[in-house]
Amino acid sequence: MKSSLLPCAKLFCLFTTVACCSDAVAQYDGATEAPVRFREGFESITEEDSESLLSVLAGADFAGRGTGQEGFMKAAQWFSQRLAERGFQPASEDDSWFQFLPFNRTEIDVESSKLSIGETAVLTGNDFGVENYFGTFDGKLPVTFARVTKKRPELEDGAFAGRLLVVRSATRINANDVLIVKGRPACVFIVDRDSRVRSQSVSQLERTPGTVPLAKLGVTMANKLAAACEISDEFFAEKNPEKNQLMTSSSEADVQLNVEHESIDVPNVVAWYPGSDESLRHEHVCIGAHLDHLGLQQGSVYPGADDNGSGSTSILQIAGAIHTNTHKPERSVLLMAFCAEERGLLGSKHYAAHPLRPLKDMVCMLNIDMIGRNEESDKEPASENENTIHLVGSKKISNQLHELTMAANKHVNFVFEYDQEGVYNRSDHASFAKKGVPITFLFGGFTPHYHKPTDTLEGINFSKIANCARLDYLTLMMAAEHGHFEKNAGDDAKDNQ
Repeated sequence: MKSSLLPCAKLFCLFTTVACCSDAVAQYDGATEAPVRFREGFESITEEDSESLLSVLAGADFAGRGTGQEGFMKAAQWFSQRLAERGFQPASEDDSWFQFLPFNRTEIDVESSKLSIGETAVLTGNDFGVENYFGTFDGKLPVTFARVTKKRPELEDGAFAGRLLVVRSATRINANDVLIVKGRPACVFIVDRDSRVRSQSVSQLERTPGTVPLAKLGVTMANKLAAACEISDEFFAEKNPEKNQLMTSSSEADVQLNVEHESIDVPNVVAWYPGSDESLRHEHVCIGAHLDHLGLQQGSVYPGADDNGSGSTSILQIAGAIHTNTHKPERSVLLMAFCAEERGLLGSKHYAAHPLRPLKDMVCMLNIDMIGRNEESDKEPASENENTIHLVGSKKISNQLHELTMAANKHVNFVFEYDQEGVYNRSDHASFAKKGVPITFLFGGFTPHYHKPTDTLEGINFSKIANCARLDYLTLMMAAEHGHFEKNAGDDAKDNQ
């Protein structure tokens, strides 16, 4: 359900324009002037700067900023340099911009992995996805194709011995599955939805490789293989199987699979802007956004312009506004660009478990994620969301922080929506909320480009990025004056740990 605070006639003219010789900024129609003490920084935030910064973050050099990939490391270095230009200092104990997290990276070697039928190359290394296996396999195998339900088919011992099993299962397949233990295949390709097949996996789990070579195939590639084996180009479907079916091919597949595994360190970018009041400087307001996206997968780049190049752009603009403004925040500012949000909020969880400053001194945490596009669905065109933003979780821990955010918004005039509380645990603020830190989360909503290679600069609303920066800049500066917020009674307002 939508609520609009603007007359319909004004929906076609939501913004004031930025003139090259004017002090005006493009906040939404009906907004009031920013407080004088914050105005210098507020007016330094421009749509042109949003576009310039995001063009770099979503550009080819950073290749989608995948955690554990070269593009992310380049982006982290670039981001820290921009923070230094904006007057921030390294926040890590060793005078570093980085708080490193240990990860394990498993990756298909695309150059040495392939599958052929006779002389015909059917699959390349970019077509395979990682599973719970690393090592090398090379062999020529007859092929069995299978669709299986939760209730597995009756199998003879060694039913798949010496064979490649290509299987779509209604439930997850693991090393103890009857298909593997009793069927004893020489190699297994697990078929999954195309969107869930990744050529690289980065996680903090210690993994013991399975004894049977495993890889993933998307439905599209699995059907291509089935067609090459003269089974059917529609044998596998996106939906889970509803009945068991096994099909044996007379074709022999030449399988070469090479999956590499190594330990790596990946950083959160952590930066500090000392407060102007020495007696309050130990307390701090936190602003954050995740820097990572899906990166390079199966030969395709996922640029992540909206997710979350937009939020990363916005916090850089906030950093610049803080430094530009003559009136400095009384309490310090901790700014973080997180790694591995797409892997389960791992970067922010790590910081919350290993804080560089005491969490009891964190006044609040402001999170920005996916604010570069107008929310869009089959039932809701993007044109209806030029001036809307989801304000998520702002009342869960402290109504005082919510009211302060509402006061800051008078100078931007977003139409807030509150129908996406279901994403409350899906972005980095959740790691701090679980420690009792009051939070706000600005979220633009989902679009058809979510987690797709089409999340490019095309269609980005740079005014929305700039206005999110303006809003959270004011919220941050006001919170730095306010200090600790009174917490609501209840489970969501537990003490910081």
